[in-house]
Amino acid sequence: MKAINHTLRFGTSTMLAVVLGSYLYSSSAHGAEVQNISKIMGGVRIEAQDQVGDISSINGGIELKRGAHARDIDTVNGGIELADEVVVDDAETVNGGIDLGNNVTVNGSLETVNGGIEIRSGSTIENSVETVNGRIRLTNTRVGDNVATVNGDLILRDETVIEGDLRVGGRRSFFSRMFNWNNSKSDVVIDGSSSVRGDIHLYEEVNLRIEDGADVGDIIEHY
Repeated sequence: MKAINHTLRFGTSTMLAVVLGSYLYSSSAHGAEVQNISKIMGGVRIEAQDQVGDISSINGGIELKRGAHARDIDTVNGGIELADEVVVDDAETVNGGIDLGNNVTVNGSLETVNGGIEIRSGSTIENSVETVNGRIRLTNTRVGDNVATVNGDLILRDETVIEGDLRVGGRRSFFSRMFNWNNSKSDVVIDGSSSVRGDIHLYEEVNLRIEDGADVGDIIEHY
């Protein structure tokens, strides 16, 4: 049966609660509907095993409990937490971190501007993992495309596999360079069980540690 998007109709008091407070969604285990969820103020929490469409929030975090499914997830001010065995298409935030549990599947990409990304064992990201300001830590994770950070440490451990390139550093703002802000070297650590099938592109000096046994491509310096 084709999934149908439904427009929810709330009374005044319910609408205020949804707009100003956290939104908790729980669907019937046997329900066929898949609905989109959009918030302005407050967070969104999807209960275990529930299925929803797109989720968006302006000011608030987004949390999916174990085994929940969603399509595209995005928030401006807030973190994104995906528990074990969650499946989503994409996840993106501007100001907030992204935290994944075990055996999470992302059919697209993970992106954040100001915030770190941590992915735990058994998870798969089909496309890229990117942040501007934040640390990326991947444990026993497969990434189908590139992994990139401009300002932040990057750690690969426990048989993590990056199918694309590893990119660290990039163009800093005028004020950052003028006043020497955020100019400490990033730590890039690849343990002996992990691999980067593409190349490692360094756009600034970093503390690079590649342990014996790691399988990586060429190391290319762009500075």
